[in-house]
Amino acid sequence: MNADITRRDFLNGMVVSVGAALLPNSAQATHVGAQDLAGYYPPALTGMRGSHPGSFEVAHRLRDGASWVGESTGETYDLVVVGGGLSGLSAAYFYRQAMGASAKILVLDNHDDFGGHAKRNEFQIDGRLLIGYGGTMLLEAPANYPVVAKRLIRELGIDTQRFYEAFDQKLYASLGLLGGTFFDRAAFGTDHLAVGNLSDPKVLDGVPLSAAGKADLARLLTDERHYLEGMARAARIDYLERTDYRTYLKERAGIGDEALKAIESLPHGVWSIGIDALPARTAWSSGYPGFGSLDLGIGDDGGWVDEPNIFHFPDGNATVARQLVRSLIPRCAPGSGMEDIVTARFDYGQLDDPESAVRIRLNSTAVGVRHIGGKHSNPLQVIYVRDGKARTVTGGQVVMACYHAIIPRLCPELPEAQRALLSSSLRSPLVYTNALIRNWHSFVELGLHRARCAGSYYYRAALDYPVSLGDYACPKDPDEPILVHLIRAPGQPGLSARRQFAAGQRDLLATSFETFERQTRDLLNRMLGKGGFDAARDIAAITVNRWPHGYAYAYDAKTDRVAFEPSQWPEDQRHWRRASRPFGNISIAATDAASNAMTEAAIEEAHRAVSELSRG
Repeated sequence: MNADITRRDFLNGMVVSVGAALLPNSAQATHVGAQDLAGYYPPALTGMRGSHPGSFEVAHRLRDGASWVGESTGETYDLVVVGGGLSGLSAAYFYRQAMGASAKILVLDNHDDFGGHAKRNEFQIDGRLLIGYGGTMLLEAPANYPVVAKRLIRELGIDTQRFYEAFDQKLYASLGLLGGTFFDRAAFGTDHLAVGNLSDPKVLDGVPLSAAGKADLARLLTDERHYLEGMARAARIDYLERTDYRTYLKERAGIGDEALKAIESLPHGVWSIGIDALPARTAWSSGYPGFGSLDLGIGDDGGWVDEPNIFHFPDGNATVARQLVRSLIPRCAPGSGMEDIVTARFDYGQLDDPESAVRIRLNSTAVGVRHIGGKHSNPLQVIYVRDGKARTVTGGQVVMACYHAIIPRLCPELPEAQRALLSSSLRSPLVYTNALIRNWHSFVELGLHRARCAGSYYYRAALDYPVSLGDYACPKDPDEPILVHLIRAPGQPGLSARRQFAAGQRDLLATSFETFERQTRDLLNRMLGKGGFDAARDIAAITVNRWPHGYAYAYDAKTDRVAFEPSQWPEDQRHWRRASRPFGNISIAATDAASNAMTEAAIEEAHRAVSELSRG
């Protein structure tokens, strides 16, 4: 554990050096003006990624009251997009469709790479490329996407049916590998890896719980009863909406604290919150245990198509972002299809080419958006900070495709009521860590391919999705190197969801990469040690994708409720709709406008925002 990983440099903003040469210092992504320099290639950087150092400090100064007067660049655009994530890139795409290929568009983003939370992590080891996802992981049930999102995916050349061949759904099962649960000694007194389903008495027998705790856990996982008998349907719904999942299990199902501790982090991966702050109604709709045959009479309209979670590119939905960028700036990467994009190396020097109608300017944090002369029919001045210097450009129209809570600071001329609603939007903290290991014999020896980690620093550790597309082949032999993906959702149990999110954000921004590295190595050593794993020998590189502002949620201050399921909220409490109304030549996109962090929501909100500008 104390051995240095000398095979790669894990300091912030350095490229993995396993079998690959380091980029020249002048081309490191931590150098703000490096975008146009030869060798600039952020996907290959390891260390602290996601909200990396340099990506958020200016925004925090803006939040705390700082202001800037920029020097004009002399540039004028038809559209300026603030935010280069999936929603911002989609807005640029839709605007060009509406206005024609000659429309001049500038996309500003505070990160050193485009894509927002759709982040690509690349690793080179012994001459081989391995690709991981550092954020948005897949197209979930794309057959059910709304019309606009479905059309965009198709126009980008993404054939979702191809994944039925590309995703090897039988690989891990063919090697006898199962899911499991790791009980961490920090919470349970001893480390124990339970391979298999905890509903199996043989698997449950060895877990570090008392007889009563095991009995509670067995009942929770297998009982088909529900615990709201005698309540009318409306009363059941009201109770579940007002009650957190932990309280429901404790008070209605009689589940003891030991068993509750074993499932405490169950919602971390999907909702980024623990059972003590997740509404029981959301736990029911998520299929979590403890509800048995309970039927609330709430469901889809009968048109839902069930699909497996296989619509995953090796870099997650970073491929969607890359396809958008390649369609907007064709010179940035060769090829045209969904298969050649997987291994295509982008030329970042082409992204901000003055000769291009569409330009993407990275490492550039917007700090002000105002109608010139204060007239809402006028063009806008956009101020941004890059390399410590404030500059201005002029935009005929602006799409705000950024984090909504910062928009009131960016656009002080918005109506006060709208600014208040925008300020109430929430983002939950989340960490996606990729650990490159030299082989996965330890997983095979233990019969494991993924584990939920109860009571651990990380919520989950799993072998990467087995997807092969184009020239990219996923690891299929345990002798091969592979990525282990780990998820953390920091918070402070016992608080409301909003306060837990805030506590988790403070935690992430105060945590060094070295702490993440230590926690990664420690967990994998203890979980996999009996299978022969040795972190000092087997881990070749670590990339931490830190997202203090991850999943987007709306919030209602009157009830202190978070809109985990926005479709179930009363119309008069859907604040996100009023918050994202256009104002003059400003329209507002991003997933905050839907209280829904999914890719299809990012696309739909971008389309709405552009349509509003077109109508205006």
